[in-house]
Amino acid sequence: MSAGEPLSGPLSPPAGLFTRFTGDAMLRNSLAIMATSVVTSAFGYVFWLIVARRSSAKVIGAGSAVTSALQAAALFAAVGAAAAMIEWLPRSRSEREWRRRLTVGVVVAVVIGMVGGALVVAVLGHQFGTLPALRTATGGALFCLGTVFFAVGTVYDYAAVAERSGSLMLGRNALFTAGRIPLVLAPWLLPGTDDQILTAWTAAAGLSLSLGLLGFRRGAHGRSLRPVFDGFTASLREMRSSLLGQHMITIAAMLATYLLPIVVVARTSAADNAYFYATWMLGAVFFMISPAVSTALFAAGADDPAAIAAAARRSGLITAALLVVPIAVYLFGGRLLLSLFGPEYPEQGHALLVLLTLSAIPDAVTNIAVAVLRATNRLQSALWLNTSMLLASLAASWFLLPRLGIVAVGLAWIGAQTAGALSVLVSWRRITTGTAS
Repeated sequence: MSAGEPLSGPLSPPAGLFTRFTGDAMLRNSLAIMATSVVTSAFGYVFWLIVARRSSAKVIGAGSAVTSALQAAALFAAVGAAAAMIEWLPRSRSEREWRRRLTVGVVVAVVIGMVGGALVVAVLGHQFGTLPALRTATGGALFCLGTVFFAVGTVYDYAAVAERSGSLMLGRNALFTAGRIPLVLAPWLLPGTDDQILTAWTAAAGLSLSLGLLGFRRGAHGRSLRPVFDGFTASLREMRSSLLGQHMITIAAMLATYLLPIVVVARTSAADNAYFYATWMLGAVFFMISPAVSTALFAAGADDPAAIAAAARRSGLITAALLVVPIAVYLFGGRLLLSLFGPEYPEQGHALLVLLTLSAIPDAVTNIAVAVLRATNRLQSALWLNTSMLLASLAASWFLLPRLGIVAVGLAWIGAQTAGALSVLVSWRRITTGTAS
């Protein structure tokens, strides 16, 4: 049956519900973003399992450190430009303007990625020797190339989300993460070395860009990704506040994941951090669902700001539908899930897991609000909301950890998210009916 062909008969309620949901571009985008996280994690486990069977613990440790540094440098380079694509691409009045704005995002990612990669090589490879693989010319070049490939790929991913084609994001990341597996087994690579791991990552990141180029050309929108440099400087000036603002908003949203384990170690012990980290990673499912839906809402709102209130309500319903099962599973089966890590984990982490589970509700409210503010170019308000919740959770965790243990982080987190959600609800009409500043 073609897309425009009428249905032959009335739909049963389940079939009608399924049709309505699959016809919802925001839901499709949300599911594609979430599926990307699931697929990349699954292939990541397979990759490191294979490496573990072929290499020593020393090689695995060095290789994982190098690739972690690569991802951090690439994400730092790309997050602002990638988010700016969702804001600016839907506003393009012509195909050429669309390509010019994408060119700005790609160039920014390339420049910052190359500079950031070179800094990591200089500091962690040569100055302190933390990452020995980066001391050689080959290792340094591979790292810088990998950082650029990863950063540009992220910009293309968000351009796909802006075009309501999250499946392109899913396909490119599946190719990247799956492509590392045969590459790390290639006979022409040096077996059992961290150079082999870095080479596999860099080559797979480069190859996956080809899927992005092909996908946009053959997709429903028929977009070309060929760069346009005429008027580049004017477009960069036009977008610069957005590039910086979107970068800061995203960094503020991401920092808690990286900083809280450090705070736990500093205020308690490494053993407590083991319990905390395992529990936090279990709770990561909630940090995947509402951000994915909110990213899809950001794209929908940037495309049609006049309909942002309706889109926000719809994203709330989608988020609630996707959260209800994980919340129930974690509340009733959390001890069982934690016991998979070891017999002591349920006792140490269950209270924290309950708090993280309950925090998914206010977290969803604040994520939706930030998406609306980003889509309507109220970047200062979005940055204030994210930053205030980040600082509140870090400060409360710092002071409460010595007395309460790791449950303090859960109390700090749910407290910050609840305060943020209450402020959002009080200002909901203004948030959803406001216009760009």
